[in-house]
Amino acid sequence: MRMETDDHPSKRRRRSRKVLSDRKFECTFEGCGKSYSRAEHLSRHALNHTPKQIYRCDFPNCYRSFVRQDLCIRHRERHTTSGSQLQKRDHYTDNDATKTSPDSSPAITAPDYFISSETPKPPATTFPITTGIETTEIPVSQYSDFPTVLDQPDNLIDLDSMSYPIFGGETYNRSPFAMADDFAAWLFSEPLAPLGYGMVPMVQNQFYMNEPSYNNFCTVIPQHPMSVTSILDSGAPPSIISEEKRQELLHLMSTRFNEAAYAAGAKRKDALMEGDLNNDRHVLSLRMMQTYIGSYWYHFHAQLPILHQPTFAADRTPALLLLAIMAIGAATLDKIHGEAATETAAELASFIAWHLRWEIFMDADFRPPARLWVFQSLLLLEVYEKLFSTRALHERAHIHHDTTLTLMRRGSSLIGSSSFDTPDTKEEDESWSTWIKAEATRRVAFAAFVLDSTHATMFGHSAKMVAHELRLPLPCDEALWAATSAAEVARVQSSLQSHGVRPIMFLDGLKRTLNGQPVRTNAFGRIILMAGLLSVCWHLNQRDLQISSLGVGQTLGGRDKWRSSLLRAFDNWRRDVDEALGPSTTSESRDVLHGLAHMASHVDIVDLQIFAGAGRLMGRSITARDYHSAKEKTNRWATKASARDATFYALKFLSTCFLDPATQPGEYAARDDYLLNRPWVMYFAALVVWTYGYALDGPLRPAPVLATQADRQQDMQLFLHRMSQIREPNELEGLTGRNGCLGLLMILRDSFAKPRWELLGEAARLLDSCIAKLQS
Repeated sequence: MRMETDDHPSKRRRRSRKVLSDRKFECTFEGCGKSYSRAEHLSRHALNHTPKQIYRCDFPNCYRSFVRQDLCIRHRERHTTSGSQLQKRDHYTDNDATKTSPDSSPAITAPDYFISSETPKPPATTFPITTGIETTEIPVSQYSDFPTVLDQPDNLIDLDSMSYPIFGGETYNRSPFAMADDFAAWLFSEPLAPLGYGMVPMVQNQFYMNEPSYNNFCTVIPQHPMSVTSILDSGAPPSIISEEKRQELLHLMSTRFNEAAYAAGAKRKDALMEGDLNNDRHVLSLRMMQTYIGSYWYHFHAQLPILHQPTFAADRTPALLLLAIMAIGAATLDKIHGEAATETAAELASFIAWHLRWEIFMDADFRPPARLWVFQSLLLLEVYEKLFSTRALHERAHIHHDTTLTLMRRGSSLIGSSSFDTPDTKEEDESWSTWIKAEATRRVAFAAFVLDSTHATMFGHSAKMVAHELRLPLPCDEALWAATSAAEVARVQSSLQSHGVRPIMFLDGLKRTLNGQPVRTNAFGRIILMAGLLSVCWHLNQRDLQISSLGVGQTLGGRDKWRSSLLRAFDNWRRDVDEALGPSTTSESRDVLHGLAHMASHVDIVDLQIFAGAGRLMGRSITARDYHSAKEKTNRWATKASARDATFYALKFLSTCFLDPATQPGEYAARDDYLLNRPWVMYFAALVVWTYGYALDGPLRPAPVLATQADRQQDMQLFLHRMSQIREPNELEGLTGRNGCLGLLMILRDSFAKPRWELLGEAARLLDSCIAKLQS
């Protein structure tokens, strides 16, 4: 593999230079003979012969390697810098890959940010579950006449002007905390049972069909269900920001992001803004701001696609939304930039987030009916505060989650009303812009629901939304969302319509999943459906707890009936995804959600944390009474079938993370894992495994001495290999050594030890408590 430094430019860049007569620093490497006028030049050149470390470009399909980190970073950025020769080469290479021979089927390929599932990969040098994005090629003969390169549309969307209702109907003003019995009965009824209260009319415009269809999805155009890479076009992400926009952001931060006593623990504004702001390496330089925006598109956007990437332009984006994007991008900055740069970027993200919420609250658009950019900013900020920041910001996001939902509901009107319709008199581009706004608004509503249900499941928060609030169609086909012009949208829409592709309503998709019927949708739609199942599970569990506390009878056949229905639905969801993906692709996203669903349906993470020795949870101190209550509860739970089921799926999930043949032992670091929720779900799974083993088998006798990383790695792999041999949960009952998870806990503790997210540091300390209990 070729190593590169600036001493070896390619031939096309070679130029003649005047030979200096006083060169005196000669390379002593045998057979080299080169000499230099300065010692530092010779030192850089010497790295070609004896490199201290090899830095490899992590861009898909690029196998270049370097002996200097700065050159690797510079090269990596050229892949995504609009207009660069390397970006153009990648772009045309990707387009050439779509050309097929006459006897083959054309394909829509994933963008060059991601590797096709059929593309040979170089040997893994990092933990191979970094992004959780799967790709595929979609053979579509009718797309063969599409242009290979599409220009950026001129009619970029003005986010300031967007104002749409999020939820619909006066029925949504009822308490969202209770799941209506008529809805629950309908959801668990026969597949064809109609919903008692009528569906909201479908959105109708030239880019949507007139009504949803529930079984006529196109088989000629298979939609990759867990890959959202198709939303990215073949060009570079829109990370370019002008110097004028940068100055606007700097002025906003310097004049309005004022320090306060309660922010004294964070890095101060003057510390972030000191030095030469125009230096490319400064945390607030133009180059770094573009890097943060690019990081957002590369690492995060595909997991929560609420922004319309083809028409996104940084200079036309409201400043507060752009800062929310930059905060997430800075928090997920790639490790290739080095630990110092990622730490500084993480401090900048925290500084932005600390002040950003109040700026949004004070904006004139923060009022019913709020603008679309306000909701997008609030949701991105909530994700950052809950999953990338400090304990204080995590708690703040939880408190203000209700604020966001209230703002959405206060501006609600019937979804699908005339404000969403596209009048025939509109121009094609104007009609497309109107449709984008409507689709983006629906995606915002779904994103709020996903955060609500998954965070309630993961953290033990209260779920504030219910499934029947969302009488919306699932997100549109990704080919429509990824289209870069109105003309392309028209062609895609015509093709989808000719093959019978119709949108499906969320509630009907949820019911189909519960009844084991396949649902054809995209990756975001899959996440939404699982969020729906988690929400139904949470609310039914809360309802049964209330009924039990009052001593009255059960409904829906009792807890066991609806729980078994939901457990089957989780597996239906997974099977649906697996059948669409096939066996050859990676499965990180589906593993995380499927494992979380099975574990959380049987046990509350709060109980596990108290049993493990947590001193403070949910904003209050844990008392001795709390501990003894949780201990008694978990000891009873450990003897039940539900504990075996939860432990079985926890072990299954951890095995997929650590026993993958492509995984390099010991290379997983949670701080570099950009897949939302996975580090916390790994922590949840570890608590389940430890609680089950410790409650039944007690401390290790004798406790093994695992002094080195290699010892811990071996102990973990032996434990997971042994446990992975079981084929069903009940086999755990007669198994010995169920408490032999010491190495596993140590590996996870170490991987959480240097996090960018403070809650993972807390998780590491609680795992340390579990380790101490095992060794006691």
